[in-house]
Amino acid sequence: RSSAGSFPPVNVGSTAEEVDVYFFAPGVDPSSLDISIQNNVLNVAGERRIIREEGASYYRKERFDGEFRRTFSLPDDIDPERVDASYRDGVLHVRLQRKESSKPKQIKVS
Repeated sequence: RSSAGSFPPVNVGSTAEEVDVYFFAPGVDPSSLDISIQNNVLNVAGERRIIREEGASYYRKERFDGEFRRTFSLPDDIDPERVDASYRDGVLHVRLQRKESSKPKQIKVS
């Protein structure tokens, strides 16, 4: 059985503009998700429930069900006021924008 620490699997990518975190969580009710940022730490918690056949015996069970929590340290330049999340086709996408002051500024020579 998988542990809650490894569900859901995650991809994290970044650009000069933002950090994108993708949680691969099919079967999760989006309303059960609790997403928060505190002290540059992203916390995502939720629950995935699987309907079981009453009285059935399971010889193998590989799909995680139950409560989960994932925690990630974020770069210092993330703006906690500019974060959005969406859930589509079993993938939770959390987009974290970087602070304007931390983006490179092009200086024109005159």
